[in-house]
Amino acid sequence: MTARPRSNSFHYTLRGVVGALRAEAWGGCPVLRAGPARWARGRTVFLRRDGRVAAFATDTGDFTDAELAAVQHDAGQLYLDVSRKPAPDDFAADLRKLERSAVCAGCPAHGGCAGLFDPSPAEVFARDDAAVRAQVAAVRGDVLDVGCGNGPYGDVLGPLAEAGAIRYVGVDPDAAHIARLRDRWPWADLRAVPAEALDPAERFDHVLVLRSWNHLPDPWRAARSFAAMLRPGGALLVVDNVAFGLVRSRAQAVHAEGGPAGFEHFRNDGAAEAARALEAAGLAVEERSDVGPATSNQWWLRCRRDPSYGATQTAAE
Repeated sequence: MTARPRSNSFHYTLRGVVGALRAEAWGGCPVLRAGPARWARGRTVFLRRDGRVAAFATDTGDFTDAELAAVQHDAGQLYLDVSRKPAPDDFAADLRKLERSAVCAGCPAHGGCAGLFDPSPAEVFARDDAAVRAQVAAVRGDVLDVGCGNGPYGDVLGPLAEAGAIRYVGVDPDAAHIARLRDRWPWADLRAVPAEALDPAERFDHVLVLRSWNHLPDPWRAARSFAAMLRPGGALLVVDNVAFGLVRSRAQAVHAEGGPAGFEHFRNDGAAEAARALEAAGLAVEERSDVGPATSNQWWLRCRRDPSYGATQTAAE
C-alpha cells in the first residue's frame, strides 16, 4: 500500500495462558506439548508470566501474515509496551525489546512455532541513535532538514547554528509543527512546506531526512530533488524506522486504538529500499546500518554526491 498512509506498527494482546513452563529447556514448554500448529506463526507470540506461558495474538489487517512473521522473526522487531501512553513517543523509556528465549534453542519445532520470547536486558534505541546523533553533530555549512516537525535533534543542531557552524533550513508540511518549533528554535529558518515544494535552485552542503523518509509520498522523486540540491561533495543522511510489533494488555490496546495518533507512513521501507532510490538518483551510499534482531527498528544510511559530478552542470549552477 503506497497510495495512502498506512500503519507502521501493530499490537498483540493477551488471549490466554497455555500452561506451565516445566523446565528451562524446550522439552518443558507447554506450547510444544499442546502442538505449535494450533497458533499461527507471525500472528501469535508467547511470553512468560509467573512461570507460565501466555499467548498473545493480533487480528491486524494492516499487515499480511508473511509481513507479520518477517517483522517478528526475521527483523526481530517485537517490543513489550511498558508505558501507559496511547502511542509510545520515547521508545527508550516506553518499550522493552523482546528476543527469542533460550528455552527455544534446539527445539524441533523452532522454525514453525510462533516462539517463546523474553525481555532483552539491552537498551537498543538510545544505543543505536547515538551513531545518528554523532553524524548530525558533524554537519557544517548549509543544512536542509526535511520533515523537521518533531525536532528530535534540536539539542544537537541548535548549538551548531548559534555558533555559526551551520545555516539551518527546516521544512515540514505541518504548519502547527513549524509554529511550535519557531517558539523553540529562534536560530532556524523554518518553512511550512512539503519537500516537493522546495526550490530546486537552492544548494546545500548537507540534506537531513531524519525519520521522515517513510512519510514522503514519492521518495524516488524526492531523492532526485535532494541530489540536485546537494553541492558536489555534499552529503545526505537518511534515518527512519521499519514496522514493529507491540505486546500490550487489552486495556493498553483499547487505549491506543482510541487515541489521537493517525497513520503517517506511506511505506515501511528499510535501508535497502531507500538505498535503491538514492542510488538511482545518482548518489553514492557510503555507509549503511540495517535493522536486525540485535538492533532497534531504526536504520540509517549516508550518501554523497560525487565531487566531480557534472562539471558543466556545476558551472551552470
